[in-house]
Amino acid sequence: MARILIITKNLLAEQELQAILQRSNDEVYCSSDLIIDAQFCPQIIKYFSLVIFSDTISTLDVSKYYSSFKKNGLSIVRKGSKVDLKKSELSYLVDEIDDWINPETTDIEIIEKIAKLTCGQSKTILAIDETSGVKNAKNSELFFFSLSSNEKKFLYHLYQYQKDGKVLSREKLCHLIWETEATKSNLCQLSNLANRIKKKLVVNKFPNGELSTSWNKGYFLGDLLFNEVQKYMDA
Repeated sequence: MARILIITKNLLAEQELQAILQRSNDEVYCSSDLIIDAQFCPQIIKYFSLVIFSDTISTLDVSKYYSSFKKNGLSIVRKGSKVDLKKSELSYLVDEIDDWINPETTDIEIIEKIAKLTCGQSKTILAIDETSGVKNAKNSELFFFSLSSNEKKFLYHLYQYQKDGKVLSREKLCHLIWETEATKSNLCQLSNLANRIKKKLVVNKFPNGELSTSWNKGYFLGDLLFNEVQKYMDA
C-alpha cells in the first residue's frame, strides 16, 4: 500500500483522482499547506511514498518547492502537460519529474504509474514498520498533518510561552493567532480550535489531558504533547 500526497489548491478538484488511487487500497491525502510546510516538517513528508502536484499548482510554485520533497525520497508526479513544460523557461523541471498525469491518461495507466514508482518504497516502508513497531499507540506525524494552519499556530504559541515558564492567556493567544484584539467572536473560535485539537489527539491515540484548560488562566500542554511539539518545531 502506497502513501500518496496530492498537493492542490482545490481539494474538490482532486476527488476523481483520489477515487482512482483508492481503488488500489492506497492511502491518499490532499493538502494545500504542505507545499510550504515540507521544508519545515520533514518528519511528515517522509511518511509519504510519492507526491502528486496538481494542475491547480503553478509550475513556478513547483519549481520553488519540489526539492523539499525530492530530498526526502519522494517520487514526483505532475498533473499537466510535459510538452508545455519543455517549451517554458522552467524546462529543467522535466528531468526532476518522475512521471506525468494528463487528461488522456486512463484510470488503469494512473494506477500502473503509481504502482511502478512506489514498488521499491513500499517494501522499504514495510521493513521499517516491522522493525520499529509502527503499530504504535499514537501517530504524531498524522496528528500534525491533520492540523489546520490556525491549529498549528495555537500549539506553536502555547509551546513558545510554556517552554519559558510563562502562562499564555486566552486573550493574548487570540491576538497572536488572528493579530487583532480579543473579541467574543474570536474567543469562541479559540475554544473551537482547542476542541478540534483535543478530538484529533484522541483520534491519534494520545493520552487524555495532553491539552488542558485552566479556568481564568489559559491552556496548557501535557508533557507528551509538549515534547512532540518541540520535535515538530526542531525538525
